[in-house]
Amino acid sequence: MKLSDRIVSPKRWPFFYGWVVLVFGTIGLLMSAPGQTIGVSAFTDSLIGALGLSRDELSLAYMGGTMLSAVLLTKAGQFFDRFGAMRTALIASIGLGLALVYMSQIGRLSGALGGTSVVTMSMILVGFIFMRFFGQGVLTLCSRTMVVKWFDVQRGLAVGVLGVFASYGFSIAPVFFDSLITKFDWSGAWIVLAGLVGVVFPIIVLLFFKDKPEVYGLLPDGFSASKEKQKVIRFPVHQEFELRQVRRMFSFWLLCGYPALFGLFTTGFTFHVVSIFGEEQIARDVAIHIFQPIALVSIVSTIVCSLLSDYIKIKFLAFYLSITSVIALIGISHLQAEGIYYWLMILGYGGATGGHSIFLSIFLPRYYGRQHLGAITGQAMTLIVFASAIGPILFSLSLSIFDQYHMAVYLCGLGYLMLLIGTCFVYNPQGVIK
Repeated sequence: MKLSDRIVSPKRWPFFYGWVVLVFGTIGLLMSAPGQTIGVSAFTDSLIGALGLSRDELSLAYMGGTMLSAVLLTKAGQFFDRFGAMRTALIASIGLGLALVYMSQIGRLSGALGGTSVVTMSMILVGFIFMRFFGQGVLTLCSRTMVVKWFDVQRGLAVGVLGVFASYGFSIAPVFFDSLITKFDWSGAWIVLAGLVGVVFPIIVLLFFKDKPEVYGLLPDGFSASKEKQKVIRFPVHQEFELRQVRRMFSFWLLCGYPALFGLFTTGFTFHVVSIFGEEQIARDVAIHIFQPIALVSIVSTIVCSLLSDYIKIKFLAFYLSITSVIALIGISHLQAEGIYYWLMILGYGGATGGHSIFLSIFLPRYYGRQHLGAITGQAMTLIVFASAIGPILFSLSLSIFDQYHMAVYLCGLGYLMLLIGTCFVYNPQGVIK
């Protein structure tokens, strides 16, 4: 038995340890914020000013770093399946902390090597690779997948709670990061975050991150062996699919398209949020705080979707994601500081965020089982992170070529229309037993 299991033993816990996993899995997800686009967005304009890069150059470096980080995520998922949540999260948190320290010194390091735009872009590309890989990629994958493995019947509820707190946490992250930048400058802010993520959080990981309940002689949802036969699962898993099988399924690629396209859209919007609002003569302060009302809508959406997710088919949740995302795009294409389009953006963006926060965590185990969930989630995250890499440069090029962001918004809308049509032909592979 590992020392951490002796100190904190799930089997000796006074109540079902899955709820403890939910708490610390949520904290783990929030710790990934510095590596998420919503975290990087607070530093975008500071980096452009301090490093002398254009918006297109920074967006290209971000795209390259994000794409290269995505290549390794399937392997990270397989590592999770083999070595468990604690080891994976420990490596990810320390790695993200080191990446933040590196990024905090990027100006000095670039200056020492000549300070040309090529040198600066190359160095910041390396930083983005590790920030995105450890933050948006591995730490997010690990925290979500760990929670999913501890629940079955109550998975929708658990993932919904995770989504509620994550939505609120991510919504206030830009405000929190902006306050750190104001107090410590952008470089000092990353040092503070590095200490939190890379030094403090690993202690929590060592003590409380635990792999699936079966490892500790427990069952999902807190059922005992005698109660196992009594639980009612509306969407039972008859077959545990391997990654090689899942890769051949239309349902996987089509449904993963929803979080992938949402990642592309939200990454592009968030990365350039200050500039997007500035194009419409709306103040930076309004742009930074826009995520707070969005979070309130997202919380309501997450609660409703999580309660319904245990009873409805995945395709109906996918339809909801399409509709709310398109509403958000309409609001953004007619952006204003107040009025109907302002509220359409908030309602659509918040509604879509709430639905997406639970979609992947519900869809993957229901369709393909829990046994190889790490590898399958890693493959899904590869697609999502790869798509999110395109967002900033797509929006940046839209501004450079068309002198506005509307073309990027219209392309995202077209993508949702194609997904909506394809969803009509999706089925749950658990209905076909071979």
